[in-house]
Amino acid sequence: MNRNRAANRRIGSAAVLLLGSFALIQTTAATAQIPDAHSTVTRRSLAAASVKSGRHPLRRPKRALQSSFVSIPPDTSASGQTNAGAQASSPAAPLPPGPYSLPSGAVTVSTSAQLAAALAAGAPNVVLTDGTYGSSAPFSDAGGTGLYAQHHGGAVLTTGLVVGGNFGSGGTVVQGLSFDVSDPGKAFQGGEIDIWGPQGAGTQVLDCTFEGHGVVPVGLLALEPDGLVAQRLTFSHFSDEGIRASDNIAVPYGHDTPEIDSISDISVDGVSRSTPGASNGTAESGLWIGEPVKNGVDRIRIRNASISGIEVVNNSWDTTFSDLDIDMSGPDESAGVGIYLEHFAMHDVFTNLEIVGANTGINAEWNDGTPGNAASHGTTIENGTIDAVGASGKGNHAGVYLDEGTDSTTISNIAFRNQNWAGIGEYKNVGTNDFGTGNTYNLGAGAVPTSPNHI
Repeated sequence: MNRNRAANRRIGSAAVLLLGSFALIQTTAATAQIPDAHSTVTRRSLAAASVKSGRHPLRRPKRALQSSFVSIPPDTSASGQTNAGAQASSPAAPLPPGPYSLPSGAVTVSTSAQLAAALAAGAPNVVLTDGTYGSSAPFSDAGGTGLYAQHHGGAVLTTGLVVGGNFGSGGTVVQGLSFDVSDPGKAFQGGEIDIWGPQGAGTQVLDCTFEGHGVVPVGLLALEPDGLVAQRLTFSHFSDEGIRASDNIAVPYGHDTPEIDSISDISVDGVSRSTPGASNGTAESGLWIGEPVKNGVDRIRIRNASISGIEVVNNSWDTTFSDLDIDMSGPDESAGVGIYLEHFAMHDVFTNLEIVGANTGINAEWNDGTPGNAASHGTTIENGTIDAVGASGKGNHAGVYLDEGTDSTTISNIAFRNQNWAGIGEYKNVGTNDFGTGNTYNLGAGAVPTSPNHI
């Protein structure tokens, strides 16, 4: 799928008054720029990206990741495939919210005005009693205040929350809250939680639920994703993504970039525009991840996402995605891609997965006609099932499709089922692919295990 991406935009020289918290977030060209949530820099050659040496104005200095290109084992069979030994096990389900302790000495609030006042005063921790909290504009947590529901899910925010700012060291905790926003104007930059700036680094979002009513773009929008911990979260009915974690800046592999801590135990049900597929691939994904994730992306369940279950973009490097349960056969299916590898996925591992109802189980984007510019380099796909049963698309269905220029992919112990074109498509790939260990192919009539053709 060849898709055009919007150019990177910035909101500068603007003052945003967040009335719900009586706080002013001042952004100027000299001090900060808040990135547009839905602009990306993905279709860019690695060489062109290397000229971007300037640091993002919102980011504190970060550790440069080690750069090392893995050695891909050679294909051990003449055909690059085998029909013996694939063992598909069901992915582990996301863990439910667990009990948590409330911080001692926290300020307890029971009204929207009390919450806004506590945030404006920079209280270290706030406990929200059961009830509904709303305002005419998003609440602002610019001082690192920890927010805790007194009882899990009992405190419901009908207005979004902005976490972060130009100053501070970050580390905010948001735990046990329920977000239920039906007015997109009350979600700053489209996120029910919007995380930005140095004060947003290291934010932990735990044991929360998010409802977008099909009109709010994003549940958790982390424009400052460095150190993000997202665990035991549920997302329902968004137009763009459940989670979008990316600063929207592509850099060469191994260069300085934010590093997410962990994303785990996530359930997403319902991500689509009012006309499914209307984003043309710039949104409508369960998860959208654009940075390395230090401790991995684990136990993910995706249902009813129009374009893709998981999309990796920009700087998705050296990350293990495990226990992935993705069903693309929902009523809003459009492109129907289980996992989309966009520019750029470098040495990512996808393991213990079950992808059902996908027109294409895993798709690696092409190189735009520029050698070295393909989206996927050194990707490993292993241990699981990719089944096209229930796919709604009328065209060719593939388990894995590696478009032009894709570099050195390893696929092992995958059970391919019911594809009508091929288990694996490898069109004009480079490097060394290895499809020789434990894959099985129970395909539709006329389909082949592997194809060198364009889908």
